[in-house]
Amino acid sequence: GCPLIAASPQQYLAGLSPTAQAMTRDDMDRVREDFVAAARRAAAAGFDLLELHCAHGYLLSSFISPLTNQRSDDYGGPLDRRLRYPLEVFRALRAVWPQDRPMSVRISAHDWVPGGTTPEDAVAIAAAFQAAGADLIDVSSGQVSKAQQPVYGRMWQTPLAEGIRNRVGIATMAVGAISEADHVNSIIASGRADLCAIGRPHLAHPAWTLAEAARIGYRGPIGLDWPAPYRSGKALLEREFERLRGGSVAAAEQANKALGV
Repeated sequence: GCPLIAASPQQYLAGLSPTAQAMTRDDMDRVREDFVAAARRAAAAGFDLLELHCAHGYLLSSFISPLTNQRSDDYGGPLDRRLRYPLEVFRALRAVWPQDRPMSVRISAHDWVPGGTTPEDAVAIAAAFQAAGADLIDVSSGQVSKAQQPVYGRMWQTPLAEGIRNRVGIATMAVGAISEADHVNSIIASGRADLCAIGRPHLAHPAWTLAEAARIGYRGPIGLDWPAPYRSGKALLEREFERLRGGSVAAAEQANKALGV
């Protein structure tokens, strides 16, 4: 396969994964220009938003995390120096990406490993990208080290997005174990994030958004343009959910009556 490069020499799985070599200055210049070329293609293709992936142990993430960046030059050491190359790439993209279209940056806001990136570091990381022109921070975590010990649960990464949003003053996207429309609505309504990314539910059910809209009884015009062949199914689905909601309300009323409420 292709030779692997990273901020510093590293092997994700000891004795199994290929060993990545430290990037040279020539590598850094070449990769930056590859990112720029990709951004130009995305703009020409008409994409509305461009996201720079700086999370999950990928190339730019390997510069940010102290677990994967052991460089002794101007691109290693304190956080501001570890951010230097990712910010160089971001600024190069911002210069060619249309100014009327937003740019997002995905970050790992917690490495879940002692000595790794912390939520406090993530606030500084988000602020640095905001100063460079980012419009949105897509807040994920982990996948930088196999030694990670994350604390999983429903909407488990949302507090990280909330912290960055409230302390930095930049729009955030929450992601991770958000699997119901009610989760999304509660996150947005309470000001914990500005957007929610839904991944695995769509893999399990490609029409998840349409089905959830029907489940909660939403019939507004936004984002509900069902494909024509499926519209008869939409009406059936809405009637079924109405029946289920009615049954739930009736059951609750009976329970309250039995309890004397």
